[in-house]
Parts: sequence; structure tokens; C-alpha cells
Amino acid sequence: MSEKSNRNHGAVGWFQSLQEAGAAMVEAVSRFPVTVGFLFVTAAQANALVAYSSLFSSRIFGTASQESQLFALIGAVLASFAATLFAQSRRLSLWACYILPAVAGLAAFTVMWPPIGVRTVEWAFLFSLAALVPIAPFVGRGTGDAFWMFTARLAFAAALALLAFVLFWGGASAILASLTNLFGIGISNGLYKHIGVSICLFVAPLFGLGQTPFVFDEEPGGREHDMMQYGMRALGDFAAVPLLIIYAIILHLYTMKIVLTGEIPQGQIGWLVLTYGVSTVAVLLLTKPFLDTARAPTRFFVRFWPLVLVMPLGLLFYALWLRVSVFGWTVERYFLGLFGVVMLALVILQALRPLRGDIRVAAGLPVIALLIGSFGPLGAVDWSIRSQQSRFLELVRGEPDDHQTKAEALAVLRYLSGENAELGVAPEGFSPSGEESLYRQVAHAWNLDPDNPVQRGRQWYSYDRNSIVMVALDGFDVLFQHVRVDQKDGANSPLSLPDGTSLKLTLNKNEVSLTSEKGTPTLFKVETSRIVELSIQADQSALLRLEADGKQILLIPTTLSASSYPETVLTHFYGAVVLRSSDWE
Repeated sequence: MSEKSNRNHGAVGWFQSLQEAGAAMVEAVSRFPVTVGFLFVTAAQANALVAYSSLFSSRIFGTASQESQLFALIGAVLASFAATLFAQSRRLSLWACYILPAVAGLAAFTVMWPPIGVRTVEWAFLFSLAALVPIAPFVGRGTGDAFWMFTARLAFAAALALLAFVLFWGGASAILASLTNLFGIGISNGLYKHIGVSICLFVAPLFGLGQTPFVFDEEPGGREHDMMQYGMRALGDFAAVPLLIIYAIILHLYTMKIVLTGEIPQGQIGWLVLTYGVSTVAVLLLTKPFLDTARAPTRFFVRFWPLVLVMPLGLLFYALWLRVSVFGWTVERYFLGLFGVVMLALVILQALRPLRGDIRVAAGLPVIALLIGSFGPLGAVDWSIRSQQSRFLELVRGEPDDHQTKAEALAVLRYLSGENAELGVAPEGFSPSGEESLYRQVAHAWNLDPDNPVQRGRQWYSYDRNSIVMVALDGFDVLFQHVRVDQKDGANSPLSLPDGTSLKLTLNKNEVSLTSEKGTPTLFKVETSRIVELSIQADQSALLRLEADGKQILLIPTTLSASSYPETVLTHFYGAVVLRSSDWE
């Protein structure tokens, strides 16, 4: 909070309160004029979208989704806010405090706006900009303790902005509802939306801007320091640090198990190490100013965390290498690898005495890396596209004739098509036409069937065909369409025969259970070999003809899914069920 917010005031009346609120708004506008301008445009665009309009002409700016439009403007707000704090912390000229935020905001808008920007991972870009706000004033200046104090006050300002939104929106909604319920005045849903987006995207953020601290060099001290110290000590000594130590022991034991047995790491190990690393950085940031009074567990953890991280990072890199060598890079694997590199860099930097224990480095390095990885030629999307393009060309080289390789190639091509990058794997001499989608044209050019119903993943495959199906019924007389059963949640489909008999269809592992109202369940076993055959089904519709206890049923899937690890299990069926009513009399 600013110093003006910390002054002790006597009791004041309504007029004085309104004056102070107005003065705070004016102060926010005068201190952050560019940021407030971007906020105003964001709120105006949101209101225009509520009214099914837009401030941005598609002829000039191109076509973009409503979410992308707002995300681009929010990115401009965050970038300009960080740039303003950067300029103010260095006491730059007034013109610099205008120009630098404007350039930063427009740059962020350009990166986020799909028609004129580059491939961007929106969540990563926005998160890195938000995290850059408290870091910007301390780039190349200040101390770690001052950074901690400024961030704490900025977080308090953000909490006040959130509280302001709840109060303003709740109060406005209550007033409008009262007008409707007490006086019969009709209030349209559109008015509620206009008021809601205006408060959310302008009024509440403007209130938060007014609470932004002025001082950049204040460090924890006095009574306020003592109150924070008790809270941070309790969090570190009795909760976070003991849990992280136990977590580290588990990861080290699992790593030793892999080394001794040669077992391949499970698919979720990367996210487990990620959780541990993020928690480690969070604990360092929270407890650093209060280490002089911390208890033994926290002191031990803060002193030896670089050594504790080495083995989990090795496990992460090994698991990542196994996945990338077979399936190539994806956006998720890119960010896991980026996280590993950043954490390894933080471990190495602890060997440099000037940087050892500096929480500005622990906070800033991950944010800068995330920002770089969120867009551009070195970003996650472009990196993944190049990797998957190479993988696709390896799969189709030599014109493979096995169904599994073709299905994998089509899965990669579908990903590239979603990123508008399929032309990068078109064969030499390929000339696109306007008759079909580029995905279909490139697939045909490589002798692949774009209508292949089979899709494969690392531990699953699915069958999906919506084309016309011809089936000889062979004595079956009842057809049920749009039947859906799932093995995971135990969902079942009730079926009613023409004579009123009710049947219940369930899927349990590789058995289809059909139960009448008075009878016992009839279990139709689906052979594992038949499920495997479905994974290479390419040229004809899949049919499952099942028999048990002298009864027969026919399953005609529209969509069908199965897991392939650790065992082959049918997990989902949606389609038609055909049976003989005489079997259930």
C-alpha cells in the first residue's frame, strides 16, 4: 500500500469519504496513465463484446476469438504496469514513464493478437507478465528483502482489488435485484453483464492500482516484521519444509529404485518433480527474510536445497529423454524441460557468492525463462512444431505399410494441422488446391487415409467413425442407437425392449454385462485380441459380435476407446447395440 493509505485518519463523514475515494482514483490515473488507458480499452472492448460488437475492425486487425481479444488487452495492461514500475523505481523522466509503458503494452498486445502476432502459449505469456510486475522494479537494483516487502504489499493491493470487485459487484447486483423484486422494474441480463465486466476489468483494477506501494526500498521491520515473522515461521517450520523433506526422500528412493531395477519412470514423474521444484522456490521466497529466527528444519532445507534437487532433476531429464526420443517434443514436455534447465541453473548459481540466497534471482530467472518460452521461434509451440514435423517425416519415410505407423503419422499430422503447420511436411512438388483441407491434401500426398478412424496415444487408442455403416442383422430384431457406456465411472445405459422388459448395459473391464429386471447378469467377454485388432482397423467399420450363455449381441461402435498400458482394457463405447428379443424373454 502507498504511504497515503497508511496515514491515520480521524472519523470523517460521507462527503470526506467520497472525496478520499475520488482522490485515490485520480492518484491511480496520474501515476499509471498508460496502464489505466489500456484498462479502459479492455473494459470498453468487453462491453462491446457483450453487445455483440467489437472495437477492432477485422479488416485491419484480422479475425480473432473473443477470448484472444481480451487476453491481448490484458497482456498490454500487465506489460505497461510492469514497465511503469520499472521506470518509477529508477526515477526516469516523465516522458520515459509514458513511452516505456506504451511500447511494452503495444508489444505485448502484438504478441498476444493471433492474426498479427506469433504462435503464443497464452497462459504462459500472461502468467509471466503478471509475475514480472513485482520483479521489474528490482532488475539490477535493490535488495532481496526490499523485493520481498514490495511483493507482499503488492499482493495485498491485489487482494483489495479482488475484495473491491466482490463488494461492488455484489452491491450492484443486489440493487438491481431489489428494483426488480420490489418495484417490478425489468432489468435485462445484458445490463448485469455490462456492469459486471466494467467492475471486473476497470473499477476493481483501478482501485488496486491506487493501492500500489510508492516505496521500492522498504524492508521488513518493526511490529509489522514481527507479525509476518510468526506467520512465515509457522508456515515454514511446521508445514511446508517437513512436507518437502518427506517429498524429497520419496523422490530419492524412487530414483534409487530405477537405478537398481532398470525400471522405466512412470509418465507422471515429470509433474511430480515440477511440483517439488515449484514448492521449493515458493518456500525460499516466503521464508528468506526470516531465516535468522527459523528453526532447524527450515535452516537445513534452505542450506542444502541445491543438493537435494540434483537427483530429482536427473530423474526428470531421464524421463523426458525417454519420451522425447520416441514421441518428440510437445508443449507440455517443452515446459517441463525448461523448468528442469531453470532449476539446474538456480542450483549452479548458488555456487556464486554474490547471487547465493538472492530471492530476486530465484523469482526472476523462472519468470524470464517462461516469458521467452511462451512465444517466438524459441517458444514452446514453434519448438514442438519443428519436432513433430521431423517425427512425421521419419514416420512416412519409406512409405510404411503397417497400420500402427500410419495411425501415428496421422495423429502427428492432425496436431500440425491444428497449428496451421501441415505445409511444412508436404512432399516436394506439392501444390495445394482449394477443394479439400490442407490436412486431407497432405495426407493423400503421403498415401495416408485422412478418414482413418483410429487414433493412437502413448497408452491408449480410440476408434471414431461417423460414416455410413452396412450390417447384416442375421436374425437380430431389436436395435438401440446412441448407447453410451464407460468403464471408468461405471455408467450404464438402460434399454427397454418392445414388450416393456428393461435391460441394463454396463462395461466392466473387458466384459459387457447385460442384465434383465429379474435375471442374473449375462457377461459377454470381449477378447483382448479383438480389441487389439480394432487398433489397426482402417478400411471397414468395426463390429463386435459377442456370445454368452446361448445369447448373442452385436455392438456397432461410433466411438470406442481402450487403454493399452499396463494392460489392454476396453474403457468406452458409444454406438448401436443389436440383440434378439427372444433371448431376454
